[in-house]
Amino acid sequence: MTQFDADAMHRLAKLALDAGEVATPEAALALFQQYRLRIHLGEGWANTLAGQACVLTAVSTASRALLGGVEVTGDLTPVIQVPLFAGRPAADVVAALGGTVMAAPTARLPSLLIGDGAPPEGATLALRPSWDGWWAQVAPADSAGHLTVGDDNPLAGVCAGALAVSEVFSHVRGDSPEAGYRRIGVSLWNPLAIEDWHAPENRGPALAYLPTDLWLIGLGHLGQAYAWGLAMLPYPAQRRPRLVLQDVDRVTESNLSTCLLVGADDFKARKTRVMTRRLEAIGFEIDLVERRFGAQHRLQPGEPTAALFGVDNVAARRDLDTAAFALVVEVGLGSGYRDFRNLRLHTLPGPRPATELWPAQAASQPSTELNTAYQQLARDSGDLCGVTMLASKAVATPFVGAFAAGLALAELVRPLHGGGVHASLDCPLRSLTHRLGEPTPANAHCAFIALP
Repeated sequence: MTQFDADAMHRLAKLALDAGEVATPEAALALFQQYRLRIHLGEGWANTLAGQACVLTAVSTASRALLGGVEVTGDLTPVIQVPLFAGRPAADVVAALGGTVMAAPTARLPSLLIGDGAPPEGATLALRPSWDGWWAQVAPADSAGHLTVGDDNPLAGVCAGALAVSEVFSHVRGDSPEAGYRRIGVSLWNPLAIEDWHAPENRGPALAYLPTDLWLIGLGHLGQAYAWGLAMLPYPAQRRPRLVLQDVDRVTESNLSTCLLVGADDFKARKTRVMTRRLEAIGFEIDLVERRFGAQHRLQPGEPTAALFGVDNVAARRDLDTAAFALVVEVGLGSGYRDFRNLRLHTLPGPRPATELWPAQAASQPSTELNTAYQQLARDSGDLCGVTMLASKAVATPFVGAFAAGLALAELVRPLHGGGVHASLDCPLRSLTHRLGEPTPANAHCAFIALP
C-alpha cells in the first residue's frame, strides 16, 4: 500500500514540491495557506451578468488557489441572476463558493475591487477587473481607464475574474514583478490583438445568439470550466442548451482544487452524475455517455455535431479526426510548475488534421524524474511507487481553466455573430501580451438560439 495518494494532493500547492521549495506535501499546503485575498464589492457590480460572472469566478477560483482564505466585503445585497445561481442571495452564493463574508475586513491583504468605488483601505495591493462587450481587463484600482460597461457579455466577466486572480497569485508568489502593477486585457472578439486589444473594432457586437446542442468531452478541470462558462450565459429559462456529457471518472480529493462544479459531498461520485444534477437543476437538457472517447466514437443521427474537448490525452486528441464532428474546440493546458498558466487552443477541422497536430510519438509517456525533494520523500517513506505517481501528476488551478474556457466558448459564439475562429491560439496568463495564433475563416457553426 502506498503512503502517498496521488489523487489527494492539492494540484496547485504541488508546484512548491515540484519547484523544490518545500520538502513535504504538508509543507506545500502550509505555504499556500499563507496566501489570502480580499474581494470588495463596490457599487454596480451586479448590474450586469458579466459583473456577476466576474465576482463568482473570482471567488470560486481564488478559494481553491489561495488556501489562507478569501474575504468578501461590500455590497452583498443583490440577488444573483446568472443561470447557475439564479434567485439566490449573493451572500449565500459567495459562502457556497468558499468565500467568507466579512463586515470588518482584515488589513494588509491583496485586494480586488469589483464595481465602482474607492480602492479598499489598507490593502497591500488593489486591483480592479472590468469588462465591456467582449473586452476583459485588470488594472490597478487607483488607475484611470477602467472599462465602462456598454454591452453585457458574461464570457468577458469570467475572463476578467480569472485574470484578476491570476495576477494576485503571481503577486503573492513573487514570480512576476509586474503582476498587480500593470494594465492587461484581452478582446474575446479578436484575441490576437495585443497593443490594440481595446480598439473600438475589437469590442465586438452585442450578444444576439448562443450555442445550444454541444458535447462536453472530459469533465475534469477544463470540462467543468466549460460548463461554468455556459451556465453564466443569458439563456432564456425555457431555452437552456442540450449537452451531452462524456466521462468515465469519479470525483477525487484533488478534483476539489481544480474543478468548479464539485464539492466535498461529491467525493467518489461519477463526474457525469454530479454535473447532471447541477445543470438539470437550472434547466439544461442532459444526455450521458459514460465511456472513454476514442477511435470507436461515431456520431449518431440527432446528436450534437459541435464539441468542447477537455481530455488531457494525446491518443484521444488524435481520434478527433474520425469522430465526424462538424466543429471541435480543444484546449490543452501546461502541466509543469513553470508552464501551468499556459494554454493552447485548437479548432477542428483546421488547416492540419489532428493526427498531424499530435503525432503518434507524442502519445508516449516520458519517464518521471524525481527532484531532490521527491527523492528524499521516497527514502523517508520507503514508497517509491507512491512518490513517483505523485510527482507525475500535473500542476493545475481553476483560474487558468476558467480563462481558457472563456476563450474556448468565444470560439463557438463569435462565428454566430459574423466573426472568425482560430486554428490555433497560444496564451500564457503570466505574460498575456505574448499571445500567438492562427486565425482562419469559420467553416462550421454550432446549433444556436437567438436571444429575445
